[in-house]
Amino acid sequence: MLQVKEDIDEYCNPRKPRILNYLDVVQAAKLLKPHIKATPCVPARTQEEFGINIYYKLEFLHRSGCFKERGALYALLKIPVNRRKLGVIIAATGNEAIGLCYHAKKLSISATIVAPVTLPLSKVHKINSMDGKLILYGSTFAEAITHARALAKQKGMVYINIRDHPHALAGFGTLGLEIMEQAPFADAILVPIGTGALAAAIATVVKQKKPSCLVYGVESENLGLMTKSLEKGEPVSNLSTAVGSLAGNALSVNVIGVNAFASANSLLDRVLLVKEDWIARAMLHLAEREKFIVEGTAACTLAAILGFLVPELKQKNVICLLTGGNVDSLMLNRSLQRGLTAEGRLVKFKVGVYNKPNAASDLMKLLATRGYNIITHFIDNCWTEGDTCRAEMKIVVESRNLEHSFDLKRIIDREYPDTAVFDNNLLSNKRCYGSVCKDPHGKRSKLGIS
Repeated sequence: MLQVKEDIDEYCNPRKPRILNYLDVVQAAKLLKPHIKATPCVPARTQEEFGINIYYKLEFLHRSGCFKERGALYALLKIPVNRRKLGVIIAATGNEAIGLCYHAKKLSISATIVAPVTLPLSKVHKINSMDGKLILYGSTFAEAITHARALAKQKGMVYINIRDHPHALAGFGTLGLEIMEQAPFADAILVPIGTGALAAAIATVVKQKKPSCLVYGVESENLGLMTKSLEKGEPVSNLSTAVGSLAGNALSVNVIGVNAFASANSLLDRVLLVKEDWIARAMLHLAEREKFIVEGTAACTLAAILGFLVPELKQKNVICLLTGGNVDSLMLNRSLQRGLTAEGRLVKFKVGVYNKPNAASDLMKLLATRGYNIITHFIDNCWTEGDTCRAEMKIVVESRNLEHSFDLKRIIDREYPDTAVFDNNLLSNKRCYGSVCKDPHGKRSKLGIS
């Protein structure tokens, strides 16, 4: 019987994971220094709000807009010259493709990217603008990987798993060296987790240079693969299913790298799970207060602070890694609106008004005189239920803050009794007292976070 040889990447073999070595990172730093400039590490403008001395490491300032070009470039530079002629190929869904194409073009190496057919158009445009050859194949990342590896064997191209290749991890580790040089006073570093590669690389460096410095990984609770991997004691993956999250997109790759897990398993001090609303609020805060436009993954680090997950870091010096800024414009708009909603500053509701002249304008006047900014409104005269003398108005307004939104609910409930329905969880599912919400189970939480 003919036996089919299992297709295993020799550099990312689950049976023989490669643990990152600190000296490998040092070597990578020497090779990358002429090509990649150190990114700033700056203090936050809003220190007093959190009781934590926050510093932001601005990795989104790289030419490719993301930290991943560190690993991509080092992996390219380590390819023997005689093998560069046939080009490189990777399976990717975002930033690793952009980083690879940017530096492959500078090194005159042909780069081929295989991605699922659902790749966002913004990513398609960026890859094409950097002369990358894009192949859209399959509906899942697993199918894209299989096709990329098949093409590599067929055409003799070099296949690289930028998410977990040992050279990529060493390149990512140079970020840790920069942090230790720029902020030797750091008490803790918060690192976003996707596949775990960056967290593994940062922990490897930091625990060598300053063992007392805490390294926390942060991931969305919608993904949570590193948390599950640590619980199980081995990397957990689900390559066949795309999971939606602000910390990524509809193409979020649900996999923890085998090398990343082997390197990070004993080094990470904690892994934190953050809610989607916290990520949205963090993106909003960074845009409004710090003037930084970042991806949801990058905002996870601040989200952990907004979610009150790190009370032990009060008065400590904490580095939040802002790893990338290649956020799709439509996703950015949705994220900021979700952040406003989560903070109670954007309120959506419907209310019944009598179907008579001036009824709608009276409501508009009421909202305006109380200081609410009307974003959208729509009158439905046809599909309302119940009282046939009323029309249903659907309204979205902007308020000054959460307390202002509570006032809105009280005003509408008083002026239009038993007709209003608020879509915001803070206003519809909980009874609110002053600036604190109380859920049906009696748990109190600031800003509605329980």
